[in-house]
Amino acid sequence: MRLVLMGGSLRSASLNARLLRHLARELEVKGHQVATFTGETLRLPLYEDGAEPSAEARALHSALGETQGLVIVSPEYNAGIPGHLKNAVDWLSTMQPSPWPGLPVLLCAASPGAFGGARGLMAWRATLANMGALALPEAITVPHADQQLDADGAPTDTRTAGMLPKILDGFLSLTARLRS
Repeated sequence: MRLVLMGGSLRSASLNARLLRHLARELEVKGHQVATFTGETLRLPLYEDGAEPSAEARALHSALGETQGLVIVSPEYNAGIPGHLKNAVDWLSTMQPSPWPGLPVLLCAASPGAFGGARGLMAWRATLANMGALALPEAITVPHADQQLDADGAPTDTRTAGMLPKILDGFLSLTARLRS
């Protein structure tokens, strides 16, 4: 299956980018083709009506047009979507054909806080539903991620380590049924 992973912050030491890299490796081990968009590849010009999409926006649009599913690994900025990721979504929402209708999406977040980024994922759900994407009801959240992710992004706590493969498998199963 072809999958796109998008997210992380623009910081080089992003906990979410670390988790995203771990998820990409897990999916590749399962035999899936993975394209990742993090950091500088998501530093797009601010969306402006009538402006032409950048080469980076067109590359992301092309990848989403060929994917069966999307994994978003998003920091939580003031209980919401980080500006650079919302900007990428806004660019994609104006490009044709729209990649969003019927696209299965797995939401993930890692945070040093006790909620693991879960509050920011609520904003993602509303945005994705508005565009017709299908967010999996379950999400991967990693609270205290500064202590609970190893250097490679693998969870070290038993709750997350046990939950992660189950949720990934559920997402892959849903994606296979919807986009085979």
